[in-house]
Amino acid sequence: MTVASVQPQSDTMRLGARRLSLEMAGFFAVIVGAWGGIVPFVGPLFGYSADGSGSWHWNLEHALLFVAPGAAAVVAGLLIMMGALSRVSRSAQLAFAGTLAAVCGAWLIVGPLAWPVLQGTNVFVSASAFHELEYWVGYSLGPGGLLLALGAFVLGRPR
Repeated sequence: MTVASVQPQSDTMRLGARRLSLEMAGFFAVIVGAWGGIVPFVGPLFGYSADGSGSWHWNLEHALLFVAPGAAAVVAGLLIMMGALSRVSRSAQLAFAGTLAAVCGAWLIVGPLAWPVLQGTNVFVSASAFHELEYWVGYSLGPGGLLLALGAFVLGRPR
C-alpha cells in the first residue's frame, strides 16, 4: 500500500469530520437561539420570570431583546447546517451565518445592558443575588456567550 492510496481516504475523513462539526454547531445554534427567543415567554410557566411578567406576555422589550436575536440565531443555525450539508463549498454562506450567530449572541449579552440607557427601565427585576445571576445566565449571558462561541467556531473553520 502506498501513501498515495491512503491520502484520499484521509481527506475524505477530514471532510466528513468538518461537515459533522459544522452540522453540530448549526444544530446547537438553532437550539440556543430558540431558547434565547422563547425564555421570556415560557420561563414564567416554571417560575423563571426575570422581568416579573407573566407567560406569553408580549412587549417591545421581549421582542427586541429576545425574540429578534433568537429568531435570527435559528436562521443562522439553519444556514450553517445547510452549508455543512452542501457538497459545494459555500464559504460565503457559512461566513454570513457565523457572523449572524455571533452578532445575535452579542446582542443577547449587550441588549439588557443597553436597554436601561435607551428606554430608562431595567430589564431584570431586583431579586436576590443568586436569582439575578440566574436570570443573567439563563436569559442573556448563557445563550449569548454560546452563540458568540458557535459563530466564532464557524468563522474559524477552514473552507
